[in-house]
Amino acid sequence: MSKNLAIIVPAYKGRFLDAALDSLARQSCKDFTCYIGDDCSPDDIRGISSRYAGRMDLVYRRFESNLGASDLVKHWERCIELASEPYILLFSDDDVLPYDIVERFVKTLGQYPSAELFRMQLAVIDGDGSLLKSTPPLSTGRADARSILCDKLYGKTATAACEYIFSAALYRRSGGFVHFPHAWCSDDASWFRMGVEAGGAVSLPGLPVLWRNVSGSNISDSHEYDRDKETATAQFLGHLYDCYPEIRDRSFARALYAYIKCILSVSLGRRCSKEGFSEISSALARFSALQAAKIRIKYGLRLSFGLAGYKFRP
Repeated sequence: MSKNLAIIVPAYKGRFLDAALDSLARQSCKDFTCYIGDDCSPDDIRGISSRYAGRMDLVYRRFESNLGASDLVKHWERCIELASEPYILLFSDDDVLPYDIVERFVKTLGQYPSAELFRMQLAVIDGDGSLLKSTPPLSTGRADARSILCDKLYGKTATAACEYIFSAALYRRSGGFVHFPHAWCSDDASWFRMGVEAGGAVSLPGLPVLWRNVSGSNISDSHEYDRDKETATAQFLGHLYDCYPEIRDRSFARALYAYIKCILSVSLGRRCSKEGFSEISSALARFSALQAAKIRIKYGLRLSFGLAGYKFRP
């Protein structure tokens, strides 16, 4: 019997895979198929996955090339190609789903049969499963794409790949995922593109999906790829400017200014290359010369003179 939802797990790390798959096996509604795409991992992804084959509808596929190391989004895409269900949830090998999310999705789809994009609340946990922070609870109904993105840009919410369910038709019609280096900003750009195409995202209020953030395990907490993060951030702004002329206004530019402040202070740990800072501020200038000048004056001086711990990275 065909299922309604494909839960896609692009897997590489085995450390928390048991917890991730256990959260799927415990779903109160079994109207889904779990697809595990093993990205040529050195860990025993097959062995871990086999323990759950009798507890849910599960499909395992090992790929012979490690694509995620060079283009994580392409690995996401080849995993999605394994599925034929009408709706898709892109999950992770270390996150945790609430036990009733499939049940909530099926119920909400019955209320909004034409909806193509659904959104869950997100919470962040550490390696021990302890709660680090949570985004505000979602209200019922549909939220527009711009409001969701602006909440992210202002830091009111965190975002991750695992918080959305989308239709396969919407995925194909909108052109799939947006590609940036190491998938940095790819989820935000992709959800916005799908949200615009779908006319917003319908909320799935209730317990949040748990996104695991472990030091040294996620690109968010690693400085190894900071130069790529800088490039991806500039490309993200360029993508928004080129593809959505309707958002080229003062209020959106202010949201981008707040976002760039967070990138420079938090994501890049108060360190930035001169090339990256130029790329990011130039991308912001396309939206607003004023906001770009504020970034250059405030953060350029801090980086140049090492104020408040800021400095240019060699």
